[in-house]
Amino acid sequence: AAEIVSELPQDLPELEKSGEITKIPGIGKGTQALIKEFVETEAVKELDELKKDFPEGILELREVRGLGPKKIKALYEQLQIASLTELEYACEENRLVDLKGFGEKTQTSILKNIHQLAGYKGKVILPVGLQEAEDVKEELESLKGVSRVEPTGDLRRHSEILSSIDFLIEGKAEDALKKAGFKQDRDAWTKASERGIKIKAFTADKTNFGSRWIETTGPEEFVKSLGKISDAATEEDAFGKKPFVHAECRDLGCAGKDLIEEKDIKGVFHLHTNWSDGKNTLEEMVKAAEELGYEYLGLSDHSQTAFYAHGLDEKRVLQQKKEIEAVQKKHPKVHIFHGIESDILADGALDYPNAFLKNFDFVIASVHGQMKMGRADMTKRLVKCLQNPATTWLGHWTGRLLLGREGFDFDMDEVLKVAANEGKAIELNSNPYRLDVDWRILPKLTKLGIPIGIHPDAHSAGGLEDTKYGVWMARKAGLGAKDILNTKSRKEMEAWIAERKRA
Repeated sequence: AAEIVSELPQDLPELEKSGEITKIPGIGKGTQALIKEFVETEAVKELDELKKDFPEGILELREVRGLGPKKIKALYEQLQIASLTELEYACEENRLVDLKGFGEKTQTSILKNIHQLAGYKGKVILPVGLQEAEDVKEELESLKGVSRVEPTGDLRRHSEILSSIDFLIEGKAEDALKKAGFKQDRDAWTKASERGIKIKAFTADKTNFGSRWIETTGPEEFVKSLGKISDAATEEDAFGKKPFVHAECRDLGCAGKDLIEEKDIKGVFHLHTNWSDGKNTLEEMVKAAEELGYEYLGLSDHSQTAFYAHGLDEKRVLQQKKEIEAVQKKHPKVHIFHGIESDILADGALDYPNAFLKNFDFVIASVHGQMKMGRADMTKRLVKCLQNPATTWLGHWTGRLLLGREGFDFDMDEVLKVAANEGKAIELNSNPYRLDVDWRILPKLTKLGIPIGIHPDAHSAGGLEDTKYGVWMARKAGLGAKDILNTKSRKEMEAWIAERKRA
């Protein structure tokens, strides 16, 4: 029910008050009553009562990757473990080794994941930070003495992970900041948001706003490279005769380049419909693409091995092709390329026989399982996939989930060399939990002449808008429109796809 509501444009109180909540499929009378209670009281009594039956810290254990309800129950009943600290200590004391369903390998993995989780505390992915920043900015703008508020730091540089949300304030607002709960910490005013995210507010006046903005935007290495910065009202004046560097590019120090913009994207690939694990129909996805002004989109539902995502067997692929033809007739403005996100099997093969793969306009090849392979085996797996004539793009190539899962290990240089030799493209997956390829690696791809596609990996119509995160990452790497494949027009993309198929 929470997932359904989160996809709707209206706020929860608005839906409940208007009575529209009763018309939403998948939300029954019991859930409607809980929503009403939550809207009115900001709590759910039944949930609070259930929580009383559990030790206070036990629900924290759910955050540790590899621990499900059954394992947590076993830890509590057999070892009286009811918190992360107790679990970490038990692992250090080697107490999980003889526990049924665990063993030494599982214990080692759990301890590693606890340490990883500790490193993630207080950090958020970019879209969560942006959402929080809207409220923070509104609060700061309302303070007495504040005349201007601008994002700065990692937030302004569009870093994929934020450890704080930073703003630069123009005006004399020290007293107002104190009243709002901020405390002075060196040259910043800080407090924690309701979500526990650190907020930092820096101050400036009209005469030094530009120079302070450079200093607080960072990163530190870039600011040092500029030498002494004189007080200036604008950043342009503060840069003086030095080449101006866009905020996103300051991590790499790229200057004097026309960067890609969202409007340069002419269409997108890598999207899922309700044929596999997407929430919307193909027609709904096409309509959303039309509204965004796209000239084409590339449908790529999951392949047959991804049974957990309702992957398509050969029969369903052919049925889907017929629906594409019907939808294409109704919506001629957006060209539909029929593709597949094929699982890369353990041996590096794709998920259908080569003869059947010819049915697709393109193939995005991705690893979804058996991610714990050794470096050498994973490298061989990716290399073999890239050598398959049917592969068009390599999808989310490290398999990482930001603040959730480290990418699998492989020889990146070897994989890039093979991709370049085979003329294969690599996607910059724009899902904000992935953003994979990492922007720090992108310059290597362009240097090798590897085509890059900015793909949203959309599982809903709203997910198409995640493309912007990929654009921002490309900007961080200093890339222009010419460096990205899907800035091509419809005709150009049709020609590129046709050439790939011939090859």
